Amino acid sequence: MGRNSRTITGLVFLLSLLALGCGGSSEPAETTTRTDESTSGGEEQAAHHESVQMEGLMGTISADMVERGIEPRMGRFLRCFQERYGSLEVLGGRFEMAFRIHTDGTVRWVYPSDSTIGDRETERCLLHVAAGIHFHRPRGGEAEFSYPLSLDTAEDVRPPLNWDEARVMDALSEGGPALLASCRPAGSRAHYSVTAYIMPGGRVQAAGAATDDAEAADSLDCVAQAVQGWSMADPGSYPAKVHFEVR
Repeated sequence: MGRNSRTITGLVFLLSLLALGCGGSSEPAETTTRTDESTSGGEEQAAHHESVQMEGLMGTISADMVERGIEPRMGRFLRCFQERYGSLEVLGGRFEMAFRIHTDGTVRWVYPSDSTIGDRETERCLLHVAAGIHFHRPRGGEAEFSYPLSLDTAEDVRPPLNWDEARVMDALSEGGPALLASCRPAGSRAHYSVTAYIMPGGRVQAAGAATDDAEAADSLDCVAQAVQGWSMADPGSYPAKVHFEVR
């Protein structure tokens, strides 16, 4: 299968939120796992979830309604990857988007809560597409939910070397504190999850980032740019990919 025919697969439909109960108590939301089938055009078939609710802090929206909002955008999500293959042919990974939607179904905010894409340009494109989605109106107020996308490296491209965090500890120890000082919002204790592609010689060709804090989402460009300025260990004759935490 060539890189132009790759399809995005929603491997796990994650409902990881808490619904606030009476008296300030909280109950975990339901979680469901699903596997999608791709259409001939590379878009997704929506799974039908009649009884599952996406639980938000103030309201709920059904999983089926979320699928109906996202499914028509799958082709545009795929193009975000395709447009970068010329510069980064080993591109691939998982991208989880955390949404909050207004009562009219428009997106209030969306940011990457987890990502192994490793390319901030691709991540920005995915978020731009996601921000334009108009969902069904949630019931009971604004709602929050998470949705993952996953795309493997093309079968005709050798995957990058898979490094563990220990391979970049020297660079992380040297550059991590300065990154937090310059990128993290004042007063924030946000953590960052970073993925980077390292080229022969130790140059970082591309980096991407996610955060556990919606208020720190605007700092992700700064994080990725900082990591691209780091000098890493030399992976040898083929690019390496590494995922690590900055906290």
